Amino acid sequence: MKSGKNMPVDMALHNYKKDSTGKEKIVTPDGEVVTGRILVGERGDGAGYISHFASCKKYRR
Repeated sequence: MKSGKNMPVDMALHNYKKDSTGKEKIVTPDGEVVTGRILVGERGDGAGYISHFASCKKYRR
C-alpha cells in the first residue's frame, strides 16, 4: 500500500467502480486503497485486488 504497510491480497484482478458507499476495499496495482464495488463483466474505473482477509473462509468464521 502507499502507506508502506503490507496487505495480503488475492492474486485475481477485479474490475471495480469507485463508490464511497461501497462495501469493498480494493487495492490497486500502485498501492492505492479504493472503496467501491466489484463489477462482473463490466469495465469500471480500474482494476485491483481484493484483500485476502475479505475472501478467506477461515478468517470469517
